[in-house]
Amino acid sequence: MDTHTIIIGGGGGIGRCLVSLLHATGHHITVLSRSADSHHDLDADTVVCDARDPEALEAAVHTCVDRAPVTGMVCLAGSILLKPAHFTTTEEWNETIATNLTTAFATVRAAGKHMKGPGSVVLASTVAAATGLPNHEAIAAAKSGVEGLARSAAATYAGRGLRFNAVAPGLVDTPLAEPITRSERTLEHSRKMHPLGRIGRPDDIANAIAWLLSDASDWVTGQVIGIDGGLGATRASSS
Repeated sequence: MDTHTIIIGGGGGIGRCLVSLLHATGHHITVLSRSADSHHDLDADTVVCDARDPEALEAAVHTCVDRAPVTGMVCLAGSILLKPAHFTTTEEWNETIATNLTTAFATVRAAGKHMKGPGSVVLASTVAAATGLPNHEAIAAAKSGVEGLARSAAATYAGRGLRFNAVAPGLVDTPLAEPITRSERTLEHSRKMHPLGRIGRPDDIANAIAWLLSDASDWVTGQVIGIDGGLGATRASSS
């Protein structure tokens, strides 16, 4: 079967890397993002769509399916909010939920309606969903919801041959993370948090997503795969 993959938020650092990987292996790719400026130069069909609006995303996916059956969907829409709960405004909370959890739910809903199977859907979580990290309350809550969503959808749609998984990165060197990585002091602290001694590269995450989209992972569903330099499962040595 020809592969047609929709990537929501494909104009970001991980998304661009994923587009390059999939393009090199012959995927037909459609990138959906809020701004045409973020995806105009990609090797992919592009559609402007705000995935925080489930009806808008569903309409966009319906249009994509009319062009070619969709075999994969990836939701990379997300944000980083590092604030303790008592400093987080209601507006920041609502935006964090909309950008991270609502977009993931809209992706699952659109996949359930328009992907006939077999196929693979990959959602984006974070190491902070399962590991208590300070000042991550809002983003950890949103991404924990994403992980539960992936597991439930995996059970719901398994009979149709649709697989749902999530990746849970640590800190990755992308434009979204620049408020953290542009400070050498903060960057060095982040490196030391990850037992393997560095923060992630976009290809670390993109390679795992590409595998989850491929037939090589066709017996994998309902999983959250940590790609975090060991941060979620181990502790860096003090030596």
